[in-house]
Amino acid sequence: MQRGILGGLLGAAAGIAMVSAASAADLPVKAKPVEYVKICSAYGAGFYYIPGTDICLRVGGYVYLETGVKALNGVANIYGSNDGVINSAYNYMNWRSSTRIILDARQNTAYGTLRAYLATGVQNINHSGAVGLDAAYIQFAGFTWGYTNSFFSFAPVGYGIVASPMADWAWLSVAAYTAQLGNGLTASISIEDPKGRRAGLDGVATAAGPVTATSNAYGGSWAPEVVGNINVTQAWGRAQIMGALHQVKPNRAMLGPVDTEWGYAVGGGIEIKTPQTGNPSNSFLLQGVYAKGAVDYTGYNSSPTAGFNSFASQKNSGLGPVFAVNDGFLNAAGTEIELTKAWSVYAGYRHYWTPMLRTSFGAGFLNIDEGSDLASLGEIDVVQANVSTVWSPVAGLDLSLDIVYSDLETTSPAGVKSSNDLWTAWTRVRRNF
Repeated sequence: MQRGILGGLLGAAAGIAMVSAASAADLPVKAKPVEYVKICSAYGAGFYYIPGTDICLRVGGYVYLETGVKALNGVANIYGSNDGVINSAYNYMNWRSSTRIILDARQNTAYGTLRAYLATGVQNINHSGAVGLDAAYIQFAGFTWGYTNSFFSFAPVGYGIVASPMADWAWLSVAAYTAQLGNGLTASISIEDPKGRRAGLDGVATAAGPVTATSNAYGGSWAPEVVGNINVTQAWGRAQIMGALHQVKPNRAMLGPVDTEWGYAVGGGIEIKTPQTGNPSNSFLLQGVYAKGAVDYTGYNSSPTAGFNSFASQKNSGLGPVFAVNDGFLNAAGTEIELTKAWSVYAGYRHYWTPMLRTSFGAGFLNIDEGSDLASLGEIDVVQANVSTVWSPVAGLDLSLDIVYSDLETTSPAGVKSSNDLWTAWTRVRRNF
């Protein structure tokens, strides 16, 4: 009987084993371990390897809202005058919101790092949307090809969120080479799209020669901007000297047989860290530019998205300091182009009260002089000063307020003066990621 019981138990165990085996066969095959994204630490925080490649990628961007009075696109906006006679379409208050996606891909090669950078997105200005491109370029073996900030620029916009008309800022298509000379010293040479550097060319000649009207008489593009700089960046800060050549080519259908002229710009800048003032991030900035026949390099355009016409007076009465900025003008005899002289200087100081709170102070002066010839449009002087405060309650979130004073004065060739001044308040809420 014991044998029967034992045989029954063994049979039952075998049956259970067979059932278990059959059930196991019905279960799905266990998946292989997931290959998680691998961190790439070679180029700083935020980079990871694109799976299956040796390319390191960082994905980032920002979103912001701006609003304020007497400014547009982060540029001070003189549309009226002290007498209050302004165009009925003038916006006393303006709005802008924007988002950008930033992709930064880098890869180590036998020739050094191969980099591709893209910053693009959309923005809405006063209920009008548009696609925007901040940068799109390739860097390899010291070369830079693509759309980026000019190699002439040193400290775009200065210290503040409202762009200064004394700080050069231009997004252009460029082809450049930068040589690393050691100890933080570099030298760059760049050829850049000239259309982004043209102010205007004034003059429509009659058969007798004198100018009778004004127009942009620039001809086609025949030569690029030639830009060079020498830059040093070390623990104490950075400094740069720069220069540019600009072709002033007339439209001969408008000006007749007038020779092409060459304008130029030279400048320098220095930014010094001042940890002795309480924080290692505190700094002082000074930069200046002199230009002849290449006015854009002074920074008068203020921003690659807003021209100098937003810093002029537009009034129903037709009065006030309306001033067309030109790289040159046809002289009264109609025989040659007289090149405009211009210069600008800007100084700023940035102070961190705490790691989350900082205030910047800036001031600058701009002079554009087309000469005393009655064919010219005269002279313009701009003075601007600003106080900018940024509070970052958490990392990546900036709450900003700029208060800006601007004064614009023009003098006609006959000596008639006209001036405008205004106060601008501009705010920004920006999330960086």
